Amino acid sequence: MVLLALRNLISERTRFAFSAAGIGFAVFLITVLLGLYQGWNQKVGGFVERVPVDGWVARQGTTDFLNAASILPGTMGAQVAGRQGVASVDPLIVRPMAFYHNGAKVETQLVGFDTATGVGGPIAMDRGDGKPSGDEIVVDSVLARTRGLGIGDTLTSGSHSFKIVGVSNGGNFAFTQASFVNIHAAADLLQMGDAVTFWLFRVTPGTNVQQLNVGIESAAPGVQVFTSHEFAQATRHRILDSVIPIIGLIVGLAFIVGIAITSLTIYTTTVERTREFGVMKAIGFNNMDLYKLVVNQSMLTGTVGFVFGVALTLLLSRFVDRLVPQFIVFVRAQDIALVLLATILMAAGAAIVPARRVGAVDPAVAFKG
Repeated sequence: MVLLALRNLISERTRFAFSAAGIGFAVFLITVLLGLYQGWNQKVGGFVERVPVDGWVARQGTTDFLNAASILPGTMGAQVAGRQGVASVDPLIVRPMAFYHNGAKVETQLVGFDTATGVGGPIAMDRGDGKPSGDEIVVDSVLARTRGLGIGDTLTSGSHSFKIVGVSNGGNFAFTQASFVNIHAAADLLQMGDAVTFWLFRVTPGTNVQQLNVGIESAAPGVQVFTSHEFAQATRHRILDSVIPIIGLIVGLAFIVGIAITSLTIYTTTVERTREFGVMKAIGFNNMDLYKLVVNQSMLTGTVGFVFGVALTLLLSRFVDRLVPQFIVFVRAQDIALVLLATILMAAGAAIVPARRVGAVDPAVAFKG
């Protein structure tokens, strides 16, 4: 039955190719959107999770890392450090900033960190120095590439000028990229005095982090304490929750288009072969046999389309982020399996109407002139 279904399809190669391409592009769109969501999810919260600390102290009401409206007094560092179970405390200043390079605006997520400990600084270095001092700055490799920045270039903001001394990796948040300066330079640039955005702490082995967090919040009203995972997830939700409904809608539309294209092709093939189906019924084929034939045709079309769509996605994911930094596609095996299931459902849905047409064929049509 499979061979017969294949013969029916390849007898009209052009139509089969267009149908497979149609479902392939639907698969491509679904896979890209899932991969795009996973890529954003990985990048948006990845930096926070990779900072080697156990807790983040922020002003109460702080929603995420990227839109950091938190301001904490410098004295709070000693207050946190005095809690039992706290091994070390480090300050961090985070603010969205706009610098200028040769008259062009360069928007970035400015991160001021203590270069003595390196906590909150660059995750990894691509080249140059990762511990800026004075009016020096380290920029993310994606920002450097898209803005044409290199070591030795200067970024200015008002009367402040920063010389690029390093290019880092791991600070790409998809929609913005991090730049790192010494915390004293950040405080001076933002006129924050001894205030910071966050206090980051590590605990001694065996300490219950959740209990410690509750204790810090109780002792210092007006603050909120996150674990790294909680803060990363909060950042993801803040940035991505608004795009999930849009992605879901487009995936649904792609699914419907895939069904429509495949169903139209199989239905057209069925109508054109009405007499052939009549002959098959006349020589002993029952409706179940013909249903299987139609389903096999649909599944073969879906299989070719699935392979085409996934291959196109994997090809695109290898280079697209170099053209558009925000377009980060991360394809997981489980997402491909999910798309395969969606393709099977598309093919099965596309076979419903043609199968009903086949079931209604009168064997007598085979003998009509």
